[in-house]
Order: sequence, then C-alpha cells, then structure tokens
Amino acid sequence: MFLPADHSKTKDDLPRGCTFTASDWHILASFWHPVAFVHDIADKPIRARLLDVDLVIYKTSAGITVARDLCPHRGTRISAGWMTDDQIVCPMHGLHFNHAGACSKIPSIANSEGRIPPKLKLETYASVERYGIVWACLKNDPIWQLPDWEGISNPDFRKVYVPSGTWYAAASRHVENFNDVAHFPWVHTKSFGGSTADPIPPYEVEQTDYGLRFELPYHEGFNRFDDGVEGDERDVVYTYELTYPFSTIIKIAPQGAGYVVYFADTVCPVSARETRIFQLMTDTTGNPDEDYWINDALLINDEDKPMVEEQHPEELPLDLSQEIHVPSDRMSLEYRRGLVKRFGLGAPIAS
Repeated sequence: MFLPADHSKTKDDLPRGCTFTASDWHILASFWHPVAFVHDIADKPIRARLLDVDLVIYKTSAGITVARDLCPHRGTRISAGWMTDDQIVCPMHGLHFNHAGACSKIPSIANSEGRIPPKLKLETYASVERYGIVWACLKNDPIWQLPDWEGISNPDFRKVYVPSGTWYAAASRHVENFNDVAHFPWVHTKSFGGSTADPIPPYEVEQTDYGLRFELPYHEGFNRFDDGVEGDERDVVYTYELTYPFSTIIKIAPQGAGYVVYFADTVCPVSARETRIFQLMTDTTGNPDEDYWINDALLINDEDKPMVEEQHPEELPLDLSQEIHVPSDRMSLEYRRGLVKRFGLGAPIAS
C-alpha cells in the first residue's frame, strides 16, 4: 500500500514486475529497440512498452519524443492526455510538458509567473528515427549500432510497411525462427515452402561487426515474384544479415532475373514473453506492390506464429546442452553463442 518513507534506499532501476532477470534487463536496455512506426505518430500521444517499461511517444514541432508513461506529479499515465500548443498535456491536472519533457505550465497555480520545479520533468529516453521506425534506448549510452539495411536505406525505393503484430513469445525465439531455414517446407506450405524431400545444404555463418551473416540457395515451392520469369516454382538465393540483438534483413534474389527483394524484420521485446513485430520491405523495382507484399508477409507470419508461441521453454536456451542440434541449426547456434560471448546475456542468476 505504501512505499517506504525513505524510498531512495530501496529504489531500483528495474521496472516493477520485471519479467527479465536483472542482468539481462540491464544489458538489453543498452540496445536500440523499435517502439513504433513513424507514420503512427500523429496528433495524439501513443503508448508502447519496452522491456516492461511503459512508454509514451508524442510528436511536437521539434520532433518525436519517447518518455516514460508517467507524469512526475502524481504518477498518471500521461499517454491518456492530449497535445495542445505543441506540448503534451497530463489528463489529471493539466500539466504541460514540452519536447524535452520539461514542465512549462501548471494550471492550478494562480500566478502564471510562479516557479516550476526543475525536477518536474518527464523521464525521456534516447530516440532516433530510421527507416520509418522510431527506435529507443533506455540507457544513456547505446552499446550497439542500429542495423544498416541495404535496399531499405535507398531513398529512391518506396517502402512497404507490414502492419505491426504481437507475438506472445520471447523476442529471441522469434529472431531464431526468422533465421531458421529448415522449417520452410514444413511450416510454410501455403506461402513459399519447398519440398520436404530437399535437404538444407551445408552453409557457413560469418561473424560480422554488427552480428551474423550467411547465404543459402533454396528452391521455393511457389513463384511469388513478379519479375517476368515464368514457372510455378523458383530457385532463389537468400542472404541473411542479423544485427544483434533482434534485427534481420533477408535479401532474396530469385534466379534468372536481376531482381532482389529486401525484407527487414526487427522486434520490440515488450516483455520476456511478448514481442511486437516490425517489418518492412522494398525491391529493386523501387515501387513494390503494397497489397501483394503485405498479404504475403501476413500469411507467412500466420504460419510461423503458433509454432513460436508454443515453443518450450519460452526462453531461448543459451546453454547449448539444453536442446539437441542438427547441422541446419548452424545459424541459431552462432546466434546463441554470440548473445553470451559478446554481451553476457543469460548470465547465472545471482543467489
């Protein structure tokens, strides 16, 4: 019912009800994570959640602000408020906060010249817009770069944004599935999966400055590319590039044409078992068919989602002895190793 009289002695940086181990939370809080599409930020504040921290995202003439969704006056969720005079307004007492999160107006003070305490300020976080996505970092100094996405970064190529979805699974489980090629013929039977009789050829995983990379030929069971090449099936080459911890781009090159599809996937770890998916694509035509590619992505996601949501354990095992691996798992093995060796994720829980 009460917080201690001297709360400073017990205050913890971890959000209340944190679903991550303390060590993992502090490490993940040091990365950039996607929290919203830019086109969703208009004339009203919106809500998001990152690593169990409730966020408010709002737009002023100075740009987009990401802050903790909490008014420092009485703890109200300020995302329930509105925008007025280029500021966000708390719905409970009308306090106004500017782009930097500083309070500029307290309506209950009769004297408009009255002093506003400097501490009366929203807790803002580092944020940046890239590829039409708002990225946020909960720590002052991000430890890792944003993904560098070929094709998607080309300003002459129009982007197609897939409607964001929520998976009730760990972000790491989603990422591992996105980079797993052996499930294609078994799960993607209605979208692009090839024959179950075709083995996955050996492939090498390259360690990069940003994460991992591998290339693989594959025979798709459908011809889903409008590039003038006839046929019901297609040979393609996939090039995967993963940026730690949760971002991947696939460059899909159908053989027989100088055509490439760039499909990017990045996810927000809402909690340890809830993940918000952000996906966008473009292609070398520079003007991809929006309806077609959104429907294609949603169909593939619908095939993947129930598989990933029902995996056990829900957490990705970073102790490699906890699951049995086969040669086609090379990418997922390197991903798990990298999370441990590069960043110290999955450290033993302190007693």
